[in-house]
Formats: sequence, C-alpha cells, structure tokens
Amino acid sequence: MGIRIVKGKGDFSGGECRLNTEKIIVINKIKPLEFQSKTIIEGLLNYNLSEQYLIPAVRSYIENDLGYKIKY
Repeated sequence: MGIRIVKGKGDFSGGECRLNTEKIIVINKIKPLEFQSKTIIEGLLNYNLSEQYLIPAVRSYIENDLGYKIKY
C-alpha cells in the first residue's frame, strides 16, 4: 500500500495526509493507544482494503467493534 506511519508529539489529533506523492498517516503519541489505533484505521479506510490481507481479528475489530465498513 505504500503508506508511512509517523508518530509525533504536539497539539494535534493526527490523521491522513500526503506530502508530494507520499501517503502518510500521522499519529500523536501523547494520545491514548485506542485513539492512536483509531486514527490509523480511519486513515487506512480511505484505501481499498478488500485487496489487502488483514488478519481476521483486525478485520473484525474494524467492522464489528468500531463499526466501520471496509470498502470492497
């Protein structure tokens, strides 16, 4: 998928961005782990995950626990 995940500290929430042609998901390492994982998942949901292998526990967590629908 070619997505880089960057951790940083500061007064920001985090999320997906692009720098030139590079895809980046920025997460705030001061935030709780649950918030960090949700930020990563929300960034990934902008891409077609149906063609990417996700272990069943991760796919279930995204769809059932967080209530997000993976694009197929």
